[in-house]
Amino acid sequence: MIRLLVASLLSILACLMVPRVTSNQQTPKLGPGRRYSTVERVQIERLRSLHEGRLALTRGRRELKTVSGYHDYRAILHAHAEDAAHTGGTRPEMLAAAKRSGIQIIMLTDHVRPQRDFINDSWRGIREGVLFIPGAEAEGFLAYPQRSIKSQRFSSRDEYIALIRRGGGNIFLCHVEERFDWPTNELDGLEIYNNHTDIKDEGPFLFWLVSSLSDPERLPRIAQALAEYPMEFFAASQDYLAPIIEKWDRDLASHRLTGVAANDCHHNQGFVIKVGGLDAIEIAEAVGGDKPRRVTVEQQPRVAEMIKGRQIGDIVARLDIDPYERSMGYVTTHILAPELSEESVRQALRSSHAYVAHDWLADPTGFTFVIRNSSRDRILGIMGDEVAYGPNLTLNVEATVAGSIKLFHDGKVIKEADGNRLVWPANAPGVYRVEIWLTVDGEMRPWIYSNAMRVRPA
Repeated sequence: MIRLLVASLLSILACLMVPRVTSNQQTPKLGPGRRYSTVERVQIERLRSLHEGRLALTRGRRELKTVSGYHDYRAILHAHAEDAAHTGGTRPEMLAAAKRSGIQIIMLTDHVRPQRDFINDSWRGIREGVLFIPGAEAEGFLAYPQRSIKSQRFSSRDEYIALIRRGGGNIFLCHVEERFDWPTNELDGLEIYNNHTDIKDEGPFLFWLVSSLSDPERLPRIAQALAEYPMEFFAASQDYLAPIIEKWDRDLASHRLTGVAANDCHHNQGFVIKVGGLDAIEIAEAVGGDKPRRVTVEQQPRVAEMIKGRQIGDIVARLDIDPYERSMGYVTTHILAPELSEESVRQALRSSHAYVAHDWLADPTGFTFVIRNSSRDRILGIMGDEVAYGPNLTLNVEATVAGSIKLFHDGKVIKEADGNRLVWPANAPGVYRVEIWLTVDGEMRPWIYSNAMRVRPA
């Protein structure tokens, strides 16, 4: 949970200043594959069932080899550290979390500040096995220029794109939900999943969460849920962002466009609840925010139960929702590259040699989507490649865990199959991509989004 949650929670906290918090929010609409609302998903029994489902997936996982000549590197794009007052994490903290999480690449996206150079004042290169590539979240993009642009000027969106791409820089459309009408033909790609975006429509859940901070029954349950099932709690809002996927499919019809995941991690989502007086508690955001919000017994009678037997200043609860390790373990962009180097990674992203995966569900490392000449049993292309149409072309999918495989052609599902393998003829020119969904706790959750292969007319 990321940047928008800060602003959302600040506005919702004002609701605590009434005699009794009750939610009159509408019942949320459930997205594809869902059975439960987010509030239902964070109840202990649901989290426990989901955790058991994840363990079952892990037990059934099989190892796969990446296509010869490539390594499958786990990468984080859209990552913040030491770049704004609302960012709680540091780069050393991020590095330590990456090592624990098996992340090999971090592409930083600093908030642009006039006094700093987001290229030269950042981290670049390999540190303790993790490759850092500096960049910025700016002008509606994830921008990764090859060199500093601090002194450069631009007067239009097109000029900015050209400035970033000069000399081999990479640029991706970010927060697509705000920019559906922006063209992408001059970009390397776009965010097909963004955790910040996914939380935007969770008004009823955010209201419930914040009102729970002054509830003596719900607050301990949330603390227990975070302690026992941290990743399941963090992933409770996961949805399939259909409008963004639809834009991706539309734009893919005319040009290559690499789909990437956006973690938008800050490590800034946490609360400290303290005894604030003989008749009140104080609720403070762990990072930034305004002064602590006081909730009195008069405003919320059950606050009396929370302060009973405690001294002023005692901590009632501390919630840390989004440490870097949790954000990184939730969703990643898997980059297929011959080596762990900046140029190799940049080229892989330009070529769409990548896929997006919700690693928290199951480790997808080794997933393959290739096109073969079946008569010669030869790989002609991997994700992102373009091949000429001809006889004996087959699309081949292989995953580490069995799920529901969906094969798309020009944005429409042409084949669905259950399992961990699929072989299907490429009967027509066009754009092909794959999604794999997993069933856990009675719900279908999106797991893998491949990048597209293009079969051009002969």
